[in-house]
Parts: sequence; structure tokens; C-alpha cells
Amino acid sequence: MTLEIMAARLDLSGRAERLARLDPDALRKDALRWARDTDEEGLWSLTESFLVTRGSRGARVSPHTLTSYRQGLRTFLAWAVPSGVSLLRPRPNDGYSYVRHLEASGLMPGSVKVRLAAARALYGALRWAGASDAAPLTDVRAARDPVAAWEKRKPYSQADIKKLLIQADPQQTVILLLGAHCGLRVSEMLALTRTDVHLDGERPYLSVMGKRQKLQEVPLSQSTEQALRQWLAMTPQLGIQVLTLKTRKGVSDQLRKLCAVSKVRYDGRHVHGLRHTAGTEIYRQTRDLLEVRDHLRHASMDTSAIYVNHVRTQDKAINRDW
Repeated sequence: MTLEIMAARLDLSGRAERLARLDPDALRKDALRWARDTDEEGLWSLTESFLVTRGSRGARVSPHTLTSYRQGLRTFLAWAVPSGVSLLRPRPNDGYSYVRHLEASGLMPGSVKVRLAAARALYGALRWAGASDAAPLTDVRAARDPVAAWEKRKPYSQADIKKLLIQADPQQTVILLLGAHCGLRVSEMLALTRTDVHLDGERPYLSVMGKRQKLQEVPLSQSTEQALRQWLAMTPQLGIQVLTLKTRKGVSDQLRKLCAVSKVRYDGRHVHGLRHTAGTEIYRQTRDLLEVRDHLRHASMDTSAIYVNHVRTQDKAINRDW
């Protein structure tokens, strides 16, 4: 764990602790005031403290989760205020009205679920503070996603990856191979530090902090090892991080531009499509879902199973030679 991550977690724990240690009456009064005034800053501090104090991940909750939940809180308040919703005494159907609003706004089903989770966390925080007993979203569920999981993020083909590598600069090459060979998520690429890169030894690997804050080893392909050696050697001035990019948008913009230059389709695949390339190629070569699960560090085999469908769509149709 880097000093930056440790400092961020300590700061997060400190903020949460300051609210959690308040006298219950004082915490309740603050929560009531923030809810009455729809004070976003106050309500977020309460929700954040609740997530750290009572959430399953505690102080290990990821920055991405916190960012997503903060956006979810903002979205909920932007809907609730003009809709005349009382945060402390919501009407019986307010939760259902909110999810239908989210669906009608054009959000992807996954984003709807995240926005609902953020609103549930807000009401969990209000109950924790003793400001309300309301739980308007407990039984609310988003409509079933009509798009199959394997249709959402298509993998880049091996031919696409070759085209991209021809046009890529050294950092873009690292991004491509971290995704397409190692299966890293964009958040994992951004969090990767030079101390996480282990190039010496018989089995070069990365130490990757993945979902649920699990630290795991990810083996490097020969080409990824070479790209990292070149990139790290030419950028000693960059400090501890591997990439110069700091945000998900920064990585996305780099890949989008590279796709445009290489005449490779970006829409419908994005950066996460590189991870799907890794999973698809592993299953294509091994036909072993355990290999896919282990390499991509899935918690469930159900998630790994989508790569069966990716490979099947690339195989020749069974009746082609009839």
C-alpha cells in the first residue's frame, strides 16, 4: 500500500470518525437540518460517514465507489427537490417514482442500480443518525436489463489490438497491454504504482488492488513486460505512479483517439473492452472458465461465463459447412 493510499484512508476514517463520535442528539440535529435544507455537502458527509462506519468495506471503500455514490446523491437531490419529495417523510411511492425517473432519463441499467444504491445509502445514513425511520427504496428494483451481459462491452479482436499497437505511443502501448493481456480494469491501471511492478524473477507479475480491495498477483505476458520495462526506464521523473494519466476520462480519451487514428471501432467497447479481450482470448485458447476466473479475478463463475458467449460469436457457425 502506498503512502498516498494510506493517507487518503486515514483522512477518510478521520472524517467519518468526527461524525460518528458526536453526541447522538447532536448528530440527529445536524442530520435533520441537512435534510430540511437539502444541504448536499452535509448529507454527503453523513452518507460518507455511514458508509465507512457501518458499510461492509469500512475504510477500505474504494474512491470510485465514493465518487459514484456522491454523484448518486446529487442526482437524487436534483430529482427530489423539484418533485416536492420530503427527505424525512417520503410518500409510499416516491422510491418507485425515482427509479422510473432514472430509467426514463436514459441511464444504462447498471447506472440506475448505482444511483439507487446511493439513495439507499442516504436513507441508511438518515436512519443511523436517528433523523428518520423512512426506507422508501428497500423494495424498489430497477427493471430487468433487456441487453445480455455479453452484448454490453464487446472485446477488441486480436486484429484490432495489432492495429492499435502499430499506432500507439509507449504509454498507450502499456495501457493496451495492461487491459488486453493482463485484464486490468481502468481503475486498476490508474492505481498501479512502480512498486507494484515486479519484473525480475522467473514469473514477472503485477500486484493489483482489485474490487473489494483484494490484493492479487497478475502474471505479465512477455510483450507487457517489455512495454513496462521500456516505459519505466524512459520516465523515471514521473514519481511513484506508472501512468501519467490521473482519471478514467484521461485513459478513455487516449484510447478513443488511438482508435480513431487506427480506424478501430471504440463505441460499444471502450477501455473495458480490453479486459474483455483478455478474457475472450484466454477462454478461446483453454476452454477453461477457471482460467478466465483466476486471470480476471472474478468473484463468481457467473461473471466469467460471459466469455463463452464472446468466443461462440467469433466461432464459425455450426451449420456453415452443411
